Amino acid sequence: MSKKIRMILLAAALCTSLVGCGGSESTSTGSDNTQETTSTGTEEVASSENEKFIDDGGITWDVENQMYVLEEDVLNGTAPLKLWVDNEGFGEEIAKNFQAKYPNVKIEVQVVATGDAVNKMSLEGEAGTGADVFLINSDAMGSAMNASVIGMMGRYSDIIREKMLESTVSTVEIDGELYGVPYLTESIAMIYNKTLLEQAYADGLVDSAEPATDFNEIIELAKQYNDEATNKWAIRWQTNDSYVNEFFLTSFGYELFGPDGTDPEAINLDTDAVLNGLKYYQSLRPIWNVNSADASWDATVVEFQKGTTPYLISGPWAIETVEEGADGVVTADDVETVVGEGYEYGVMPLPMVDGNQPYTFSGVQIACVSSYTKYPAAARALVMEVISNETLEYAYKDMGKVPAVQDTTQIEGLAEDANVQAFLKQAEFSYPMPSIPEVSYFWTVAKDMECSVWDGTSTPEDAMAKAMKDYADLRATGQ
Repeated sequence: MSKKIRMILLAAALCTSLVGCGGSESTSTGSDNTQETTSTGTEEVASSENEKFIDDGGITWDVENQMYVLEEDVLNGTAPLKLWVDNEGFGEEIAKNFQAKYPNVKIEVQVVATGDAVNKMSLEGEAGTGADVFLINSDAMGSAMNASVIGMMGRYSDIIREKMLESTVSTVEIDGELYGVPYLTESIAMIYNKTLLEQAYADGLVDSAEPATDFNEIIELAKQYNDEATNKWAIRWQTNDSYVNEFFLTSFGYELFGPDGTDPEAINLDTDAVLNGLKYYQSLRPIWNVNSADASWDATVVEFQKGTTPYLISGPWAIETVEEGADGVVTADDVETVVGEGYEYGVMPLPMVDGNQPYTFSGVQIACVSSYTKYPAAARALVMEVISNETLEYAYKDMGKVPAVQDTTQIEGLAEDANVQAFLKQAEFSYPMPSIPEVSYFWTVAKDMECSVWDGTSTPEDAMAKAMKDYADLRATGQ
């Protein structure tokens, strides 16, 4: 059977309720947990004309409550829903909030890394052992579609469009249909130590205590601030991460996979934009003179935490570690250790790169309904629970994540969080990571290209040529 035909059949299956054809069912029709008896027979389900219930390809849409009516076997706990998440606490929060609406529903939470979910579903979905709902990264959407493991969100699409950031919704939209729900967004930005910058100003190392607006200012600070013998650097970032390094290339006009990020022929690593970006990137080696293999989390974020580095390029995932250092207390294995007097820090969009505006990748986390689920109504409803205010508040407060909502006032504290607002400000100069399958090749060849230039083992020109050849080889072999 061809992949295209299988996709059509799977999409049709997702839109068809698999509950029994006869008899009546006890189904939930509202968030107040009240129940009423309806039937799968079309003669007993109100037609769309009276706008109470709509038969949507075999499953029922409750117009008043704007939700699908859950299958009886799920509602009464006979058939559990399986949920794959990369954080057990987050999964338990989703389950708790869903069960507050449907007390008898059983949810099995399993920890599966988002990067592994598509491959795992490809193996287990058809076998019936896969998840009903699972989480992926936005750059895996192309692979997920090719593997035919995700289904459409149906009538929930309008609700998703109204609530979530437009730029994140675009990552799940294919031919006008939404395949999943974007729930978190992230981008790198500049984290800076206010206390150190004020001291640098007092010492005459900089003309202002305000953070740099151009990388060239950081270069000038580094000339006086750096001390390689004591591991003292003006700036740190993970130079071995092509997700982070992308902004050096975009500052000079690089477009990965073309303007829309959808053309696998347009890897564009042989352009003047990449050449100029790599040359500028190469010129920064003296201000952060550490081999790419050594530019680890510990060498960047953990070192910044100690309060001796003015600038750090990282994402929201670093804030918890940074805040511990700012408070002067580090917690490890539930043991608090006083590490210093602390400091003030801030977050800002990336400074200009030699006068050019840098554009970063924006990463989006997506919740998907399995195309193999036997309970498409319940699975879709569970996916929607991922973007409930209660669940997103947990992600923000307990996990340090940034919910991808249009209205930040929906989540307590989010609108007032200066750090989050700074990351969202950077998101205005970001573009979603491409989701076509070939992006997996880009990560490999771009990292090799950038690391070889940073480490001085290759010229920018030779590194670019090798990246183009390696990309072509990977596409040809499909590996």
